[in-house]
Amino acid sequence: MNAADQRLAVHGHAGHCFSLAGRLLPQPCTIALDPASAEALAAILPLLGCGEEAAIVSFDRLARDCSIAAASRKALKAIAEDERQHDALLSGLQQALPQPTADPALRRESRRFHRALSAGSVPVHLARIAGIDAAVCTVLSHLLRSGSAVAHDPAAAKVMRHIRRDEARHVAISRSIAIAAIGRNQARDAAAQARSELADLLAFAASAFERIGVDPCRLSAHVRAVPNGLFPQ
Repeated sequence: MNAADQRLAVHGHAGHCFSLAGRLLPQPCTIALDPASAEALAAILPLLGCGEEAAIVSFDRLARDCSIAAASRKALKAIAEDERQHDALLSGLQQALPQPTADPALRRESRRFHRALSAGSVPVHLARIAGIDAAVCTVLSHLLRSGSAVAHDPAAAKVMRHIRRDEARHVAISRSIAIAAIGRNQARDAAAQARSELADLLAFAASAFERIGVDPCRLSAHVRAVPNGLFPQ
């Protein structure tokens, strides 16, 4: 089944936080995590899933924004397609894990957080996205650290590494567009605020991170800190 057929098959399918038109079918996988780690990862994935859904909505919209140069819009459209693939990968992984307990507060705060990222100008939005995508790479690196349960599970590790690799490339694109329009200092400030709010959101899953072997306090500190190389002076 090609990508167009996949979209038709699940058009408008509801997700973790946002309903998406043209959503791809989940990509099935088989995991070998121990039960405790599987339950912990199942509780964490909705946070990542909400982020991917929000990214699809945002990049689809940004790719149609005529205030952005045509070449940049093309790059943003390609990112939206990557995010659809990430959503399918995470959905497949979620289906292989235990059903997580519904958390209305987490869903509400996730929706609020992602909607707020688009407030203000397009360049500021892109600076926030660059900061958040870089933070997602940090979260995935914590999950994939040497010796972790996720790193030792071939299917889960493959999904996480795939997404981390793509997100690092997305950061470079969003960052360059933002810096060209508003400069490094304003872009860095916008990213810093967004990362701080993301760290607050991740706190909802602190116990799950701890159960899977990730120190939630250390993770929070790393997410809040804007990497020196993100918007270098």
